[in-house]
Amino acid sequence: MSTDPMQDAYSDEIDLRDLALMLLEGWYWILGTIVVAVVAAFAYLAVTTPTYETRFRAVPAPSANFSGFSLLNGFTISPDEAYRTLGNRLSSYQNFEIFVEEHRDLFQLDENANLGRVFSGRLSVDGLNAERDGRLALDLTYRYPEGEQGAEVLNAYVRATAEEVWATLRSRFDDYNRAQIARLQTDLELEKESLKSAREDRLFALEQAIKVARRLEIEKPTTPQQFGRQPSGSEVIYANINGDGSLPLYFMGYQALEADRDTLSDAIDQGLSNGQIRAIEQHLEQRQRIAQLLDSGRLYGVDEGVEPNHTERVVDVVEYAFPPAGPSEPRKALILALSLVLGGMLGVMLVFLARFAGSLKRYRQRQA
Repeated sequence: MSTDPMQDAYSDEIDLRDLALMLLEGWYWILGTIVVAVVAAFAYLAVTTPTYETRFRAVPAPSANFSGFSLLNGFTISPDEAYRTLGNRLSSYQNFEIFVEEHRDLFQLDENANLGRVFSGRLSVDGLNAERDGRLALDLTYRYPEGEQGAEVLNAYVRATAEEVWATLRSRFDDYNRAQIARLQTDLELEKESLKSAREDRLFALEQAIKVARRLEIEKPTTPQQFGRQPSGSEVIYANINGDGSLPLYFMGYQALEADRDTLSDAIDQGLSNGQIRAIEQHLEQRQRIAQLLDSGRLYGVDEGVEPNHTERVVDVVEYAFPPAGPSEPRKALILALSLVLGGMLGVMLVFLARFAGSLKRYRQRQA
């Protein structure tokens, strides 16, 4: 008995109309799984604590913010240096731990909460490295549970850290300035000792010249020509023992030399000053004045005449943290949409499984 080959070719194909009828007949499976999935989604949302998210953004501050640290040559604070110092502090667990201990009332935390997990789970810091275009942009993200004022917490954390960073920069400047004061004091002492040593050398030379002048009986200033004319008419040949064309000191006469010696001896430790010493003393006075102003908290450009908000001193704030409109997790709309899709897909699979189980049962009956 011959069969139609075209009929055999289409015998294994699935008719879409059959699929549609099969799904319509199993509608209760699809609807049931969708209901179960939606109920499970609502249950998940009911037991899950909402998580909110807020952000703080900043870029390096203008260089004018740090002009107070550049009053004298040798020390500067760059905006990038202050920016990275703040970013590194903000990303430090120890810094976060200290802030939490001092402001525990701002946080929603269990008494035995693991601060390490809180830090790693809630706070993220980006922007410590430059982007491809070379720009720096600090981005802090803080995730917090419902009931906590996360925006207030993040702004307070940045503000407290910025205040510590400014104090660190100020202390670094103070240390550098005091080191320069110590160096200038050492230079001043050495320069005065050098000048005193030169005076001692001068005093020794005067003593030697006085001895020669007395032996030659040169009482008052004279010249080699006058000194060489003796009463007998013979001339004394004068030899220039200095070798530089200048007259030996003893030609000044022992009266003038002794007066010069006595004056220098009485004031050998007094009035030690020259151009170099006066320049050192001027720089030392400036440095000491800066140290006094730092100690009293009145240095202009560092303590006075600057932005009172430490955050805006250290960085240029692009955006302060503010309360979000809704929770970031869980996303209710997304979860409900996924529950509908997954419930529908599970329902379709159950329809196919039920149809397959029914066909398998009939096949066994025919075989029996």
